[in-house]
Amino acid sequence: MGERSGGFGIMPEVVVDGLRIAYRRGGSGPPLVLFHGGFEDSRIWADELRTLSPHLDVIAWDAPGCGASGDVPRGWSDADWAKIASGFVAALGLTTPAVAGLSFGSVIALLLARHHPSRVGRLVLIGGYAGWGGSLDADTLAQRIAAVRFTTMHRVEDWAEDFLDSVYPPGATPERRARARTLIDDWRSATTEALIDVMMKDLGPDLPEIRTPTVVVRGAADSRSPRAASLDLCAKLPRAHLLEIAGAGHDCSGPELDAVLLRAAREAQATAATPPE
Repeated sequence: MGERSGGFGIMPEVVVDGLRIAYRRGGSGPPLVLFHGGFEDSRIWADELRTLSPHLDVIAWDAPGCGASGDVPRGWSDADWAKIASGFVAALGLTTPAVAGLSFGSVIALLLARHHPSRVGRLVLIGGYAGWGGSLDADTLAQRIAAVRFTTMHRVEDWAEDFLDSVYPPGATPERRARARTLIDDWRSATTEALIDVMMKDLGPDLPEIRTPTVVVRGAADSRSPRAASLDLCAKLPRAHLLEIAGAGHDCSGPELDAVLLRAAREAQATAATPPE
């Protein structure tokens, strides 16, 4: 383990399979690992680190290609994303923590649970997808891919506000949206193609094999991940249930999500501490 400084502040880091992964960590108690969404990094979880660290050991990574972490190697597969997530959990010495993923992070969480089920005690999928290919119809999928590729060919000023409008409804906390806007400025366009490659997948056929207890959290005002996608996740994941948060958008931050995350971490720890019959 080590630390890295720079525009992201001084952050601890681990090296997994030669790739540097930076992260933020606070608190003590049952562990909770947080995977952020696209066009952001671990700084988006600042509120959760503040509110949950009095109760939990909260760890928020910078995904490969994001924040202070190293770039995504060329030609990465689903198994590579799962392996790096599993290696990250192992490098921190965590035992079956609760793992929560937002949007893009929900796909990484599902890949981790599919390929390395022993690494995950509970899953929380926020604004989740079974990959865009598994959650969006063909027309919407094509539009989503085109919209994301648009970001690589145009100035941030040409698309950032429209993107944020799709993530945060009008009543969302302005400070969180403002933070998200600053994170977009630090996004690496080279990471976008890697994000598209993993998000285009259809993980639907894999879902019945993921037996990790799961909460699918959806904002009732989410305009990016359709309600049908959340219902489909719950139908295909053997041990999943849906929780909708009134008034919330794709980003569901706030007290209701905090309660879900706290419960998931405590349940994961309790299950890990219970000897098998």
